[in-house]
Formats: sequence, structure tokens, C-alpha cells
Amino acid sequence: MNLLIPESEFLSQIVKYTEEAIILVDVNFCVQYMNNTAKRMLDVENEDYENKHFYNDLELVRVAQGRSMSIIEEVLQTGKAIRHVFRQTKNDRHVSMNVIPLFEDGEQKAILVTALDVTDYMEMEKELDLAFALTLPNSKIEYKLKSTVEYQDIYDRDSGQITITGIIEDGGYRHVVNCLKIFSILSARGVTKVIGINKDELVQAFIFHDIGKSQPILHVGDVVNPKEAFEDGRLHAYRGAEIAKAFYHQSDIVVDIIQYHHHSEHELPESFSWRLLPMFRLFQLVDGLSAAITRGGVKVEFSVFDCKVQVTETNHRPQYNGTWQIDLYTGERKRLL
Repeated sequence: MNLLIPESEFLSQIVKYTEEAIILVDVNFCVQYMNNTAKRMLDVENEDYENKHFYNDLELVRVAQGRSMSIIEEVLQTGKAIRHVFRQTKNDRHVSMNVIPLFEDGEQKAILVTALDVTDYMEMEKELDLAFALTLPNSKIEYKLKSTVEYQDIYDRDSGQITITGIIEDGGYRHVVNCLKIFSILSARGVTKVIGINKDELVQAFIFHDIGKSQPILHVGDVVNPKEAFEDGRLHAYRGAEIAKAFYHQSDIVVDIIQYHHHSEHELPESFSWRLLPMFRLFQLVDGLSAAITRGGVKVEFSVFDCKVQVTETNHRPQYNGTWQIDLYTGERKRLL
């Protein structure tokens, strides 16, 4: 391929002008290289950074509260990359970081740190959080959602096991917020105009649906069988439904959707009203997409055509990429692209 300029020059230009910070750290935590974006982002343009300790001398990124070791130390110990974690810099910027071990002849030689400044995004998230918190019935609900972790992982098809690659400390809260974001987009596209879709009841179902969830305590690098490590989703759905009914006096419709949101349609009892199926299908659609967005950074686009919802998904797991359509009335689901 003709790059028009020498490859070495091409790569140096990318490193020089990219909007992503690039930092090279040796196994003793000493910084060996920072590109211009990193210097600006971390406010060290006028500092001599070479061979200085990433944390002790430069204090470039703060260790997350409650963690016993830094993210770089974790990668050095495990030899496995950690991606898409949020940290705060010494100058109070918020960054999304990837920390990747670099090997030569099987020996770990250095750590590559890349980071994107997401401060503006985080400020917008804070505003959304405040708006969302005002809809919660009390502080116990907020506490439960914010203390329920979600895990990022890599799935091995051959073994059926997953490797934990990241921990989202307030994952339950993030998941519900993302559910409401997706639902608001679909509402703007007209989905709540469909007969059988009640906006207020679905909002309550999203808020309470994981309130009974209990997660195992796992760490980055753990390899587990998800069927053994994680509780059957139907169990926390039952608990969540009981809590929503007994303590927060939610309607029978909200309780039924929460109770069965981890059931396939063929598993629903005869007592489950057919008129709830469009709302039930929409709930499961939003819940699944929110989980993918929260844990895996998936990108989705939506269109609504009467009672049909079309979704285009861009996922790092290629088997989920594509465009598909679900009919909220019939339940028919078909792949378009």
C-alpha cells in the first residue's frame, strides 16, 4: 500500500497529532515517553517527565478510591490488558484509560497507557445523574444501584468461561441510567405511541428491575464459568418484583414485567396477560442493549416503524454486529443486515 510518506514518518505523525494521550511506562513505573496530547492533558508540558515515577513523582493519575493497587500494578502482576476504565488526573480531568502490557520474547518489557479526555462527557453524566436521582423513591434505591457492580469480560467459546477485564463499581446505576436513555430515544422516535406501551410503568420497571440483584466478588484477571459464578437472573428478578410490590407499592403490571424479565416468552406462565407482551418485549430489548452498552461500550442506532423497532448494533463481538428488527406485537425478530 502506498502511504505517500515513509511508514516511520506516517506513524510518528499519528502519535504526534492524535487526540488520544499515549504514555509509555517501564516495569518500574517510570515514564519513558509521552506524546503532545498526554502532556497537554496532564499539564506537564513544562516538566521533565522522563524516568520519573508515574504515581510517586508525577502523580499523573489518581488511584481509584477503595482499590488496594493501581491499575498499572494490576497489569504488571497479571500481564493482561485492562481497557475502558475511568480515572481522575491530578489536574481534575476525567479520562478513559487503556493499560496494555508490552512483551518481547515472552518477557514483559513495558506498559502502554492510552487515554481519552472525557471530562465534558462526565459533567453531562453528572447532570443526568442528578435528574435521575430526583426520580428515585428514596436514598436506599440509589445506594443499592450504586453499590451493585457490573463486570466487563472476554468470553471464550471453546471453554464456556469468561475472563474478567474490568469492574464497573456503580454498574447497576449505570445500567438503569442507560436503560432510561435508550427508552427516551425510542420514545422520541414514537414507540410510546404504540397501543399497549405505557411510558410511566416502563420507567418504574427499569428503576426497580435489578433492585434484587446480588453479584459475586470477582477481580480483574479472574477466569470463571458464568453459569456457576453468577446467580440465575430469574432469581433476582423474583426478589426485585417482591421488593417493588411490598415496599414501594408498584402496580401489578410493573411487578409482572420485573418478575419475568429474565424469562423467555415460552417460559411465561398462563397468568401472564397477553396485552403486556408488547411492553414486555420492549423492556427486554432495552434491558439487553443497555447491558451491552454499560459493560462493553456497544454503539446502537434505532428506528421505529409503528409497532416495529429496528436496531443497528456495533459490537466488539462480531456475532452481534448488524441490523435487526423486532415486532412488538407479534414478537417476530428478523435480521436485516
